[in-house]
Amino acid sequence: MAKVLALLCSGRRKGYTATVLRSAVEGAESVEGVKVDWVRLQDYELKPCTSCFHCIRDAKRRCPLDDDFGRMGKGRLLRKLKRANGIILADPVHMWGATATCHLFVERTYAYHWTKDLRGMPLITFSCATNQGFQLEAQRTLTRWAFTGGYWYLGGLPVHAAYFDEALKEAGRMGKKLGRAAVRDATRGRKTFSEAERFRTFLDAPWSAFDHYIENLSNGTYRLRDSLPERALKEGTFHRPEAVELLTKARDEFAKVLTLHKKGEEKAAIRHLVRASSFWTHATWLEFLEQQAIKARPPETYRPLPG
Repeated sequence: MAKVLALLCSGRRKGYTATVLRSAVEGAESVEGVKVDWVRLQDYELKPCTSCFHCIRDAKRRCPLDDDFGRMGKGRLLRKLKRANGIILADPVHMWGATATCHLFVERTYAYHWTKDLRGMPLITFSCATNQGFQLEAQRTLTRWAFTGGYWYLGGLPVHAAYFDEALKEAGRMGKKLGRAAVRDATRGRKTFSEAERFRTFLDAPWSAFDHYIENLSNGTYRLRDSLPERALKEGTFHRPEAVELLTKARDEFAKVLTLHKKGEEKAAIRHLVRASSFWTHATWLEFLEQQAIKARPPETYRPLPG
């Protein structure tokens, strides 16, 4: 039996968002072999991450917070997530963006960055708005979180009450698609993605990790001389020899990224961006985290260094 976790981020039990989620659930349940677990997140106790880094130091990547997502792996919401073969995430638009409830749930999946448990988990998302809307902006945020978590993102739907009936039909179709993916997850195992595949998958998504990652590493300038790796090398802010070596490799790979990006050769640039990202991640970890904030080596599953 494939288990789908339907997550309602709204405080309203029978509002627009819940109605959209219900249509998606019906679509998922129409697939043979699927069982849906409906969860209203505000019925559970979820505390914000405290940046204690216990999940990095702990071999089993458990969270010690005493709430429904922690308790050293025994939290009741965490257990539901671990049993899931697919997720439907339905979120109302608050303050022109995703809700605090939704963000809190995503934040508490932080421990899974150090494992492969959620990598490839089928996921669909809904952002539901009335009044001025901004459902598209909210959906971009959910897409970004989907990329960060490494989910098998099957798509998202920005919904406004002005075209609600149409959205309900599409939600049902997306739910059926999610149900089929969940059955695959349950019967054939979790789908795996390389880092490059992950970037390529989101190229045409509402939020493209490729463009934003280049913006991030270049400090918003898209120029090598202003990039984080180049400035760190010139200003001598890294001192550990191993970190400086990795930083140099990150700079060299990022230079290739910018050259290919200017030519519009995105897929070729992604290969070098993945390498630049990995070298940069490990350089900063060695210099700022290993002996200071976290005091632990990066987990083996976290952005492995290129061979």
